[in-house]
Amino acid sequence: MNSRKTHSTLKDLDSMDGDSRARIKVVDRPTFILKTREGESRAVSPSQRNGSKRDADYQSTTFSKSLDTRPVLSTRLEMTNAIKFMDENMQLMENPLDYLYDQQDFVVVGCIGTRGVGKSTILSMLTSNYVADVFATQTLSHHESGSNCTSGIDFYITKSRVIYLDTQPILSGAAVDHAGLYEQKKNSNDFANTENNVELQSLQFTSFLLSVCHVIIFIQDWFVDPNLIRFIQTAEMLKPSSASAIDQDFVEYYPHILFLHNKAELQDFMPDTVDMMSDFYNKVLTNSRLQTHSGLNMGSSIVEGQLNLFIVPKITSEEDLVIHESEAKLIEKLRMRIHGVSRNPMTPAVLTEKNWYHYASKVIDAIKKSHLFSEYGRLMP
Repeated sequence: MNSRKTHSTLKDLDSMDGDSRARIKVVDRPTFILKTREGESRAVSPSQRNGSKRDADYQSTTFSKSLDTRPVLSTRLEMTNAIKFMDENMQLMENPLDYLYDQQDFVVVGCIGTRGVGKSTILSMLTSNYVADVFATQTLSHHESGSNCTSGIDFYITKSRVIYLDTQPILSGAAVDHAGLYEQKKNSNDFANTENNVELQSLQFTSFLLSVCHVIIFIQDWFVDPNLIRFIQTAEMLKPSSASAIDQDFVEYYPHILFLHNKAELQDFMPDTVDMMSDFYNKVLTNSRLQTHSGLNMGSSIVEGQLNLFIVPKITSEEDLVIHESEAKLIEKLRMRIHGVSRNPMTPAVLTEKNWYHYASKVIDAIKKSHLFSEYGRLMP
C-alpha cells in the first residue's frame, strides 16, 4: 500500500514537473532570431518568407511615419523675389512667416542710407548667387516722379538662412514732398513741421534695425556726411533697451555696423584716403557702443582692430584693377565676411527665426510707445 502511494506521489510530481517545464518552455525561455550571413542562400520556408515580408512592410511603414513626423526644411517655400516685411507706417506683415524656420542658425542683415546711394543694388548683388535682381532698383520713372523705389522694409531670406532687410531711404526728400502734398489736404495744426516728422520716422526705422539685425550696412556714395553720422548716433541713443526686467545682468544688444562707400572713384582706394576715412570714423564713434571693429573689411585676412569699411568702385576697368579688386570680388568677399560674423544674442533666450519675427513685432511696439521718441520729437526745432 505504501508502494502504491509512493508510486502515485511520484507520478503526481512528474506531472507537476512536466507542467512547470511546459510553462518554462512557453513563458520563460528566451527566443533567439538568427540572421543568415550575407552571401548565403539557404532555403527558407514559406511561413518564414511571409513573416520576413511582413516585418519588412512593418519596418518600411514605421520608417515612413517617422519621416512624416520629422521636420523637413525643404517643405518651406523658397523665395524668388523680395516681399514686404513692414510698410511705411511701421505695420508688420505676416507673409514672411511662411519662409521662416524653427531653427537658430541665421543672420539678419539690414541696410540703411539716403536716397539713390545704391542700397537695393548692393543687396541684390549680395543675393545674386541665389536669384538675380531680388530687390527692385530705381528706374527712370522713379527719378521723374521723385518717388522712392523702396517704401517701408523689404524682406528676402537665402537658402543659407541669411535674412536681408532693405529699408526705405532715410531723410528722404521724396517723403517730405509726399507729406507736403498730404499736408495740403489736412489742417495745418496736424503737421507742426513736416521735415521733423520725416526725420523722426527715419530714426524709428533705423532704431528698429539696430535692435533686430546682426549686421547693419550703412551705405554712402561719397566720403562722409557728418550729419548722417550724427543721425546714426541719435538712432543709437533712442534705440529701445533690450535688457529685460527678469534678467538684469543681460548686456544690452548692439549690432555690427559696416560702413560701405559705393560708387567710389579711383582715388578713394588710395591708402592715404582709406586711412583718412578710418581715422574719421574712429574719432566720431569713440563713445559709440556699436560694433565697428569686427573683421568686416576689405583685407585679404581678418585683422582685429580694423574698422568695418568696404569701398565699392563705381566703374571697373583694366586700369582700375591695378589699384583695387573688381566689384564682383569685393561683393563676394563682403558676402563671406557677413556669413562668418559673430552673432551676439539679442535677448537672454536664444531666438529661432520665427521667434525673431515675434521679437521684431515687440520692438516695433516698444518704439511706437517710446517716451524717448515723443520727447525727442517735442524738443526738435
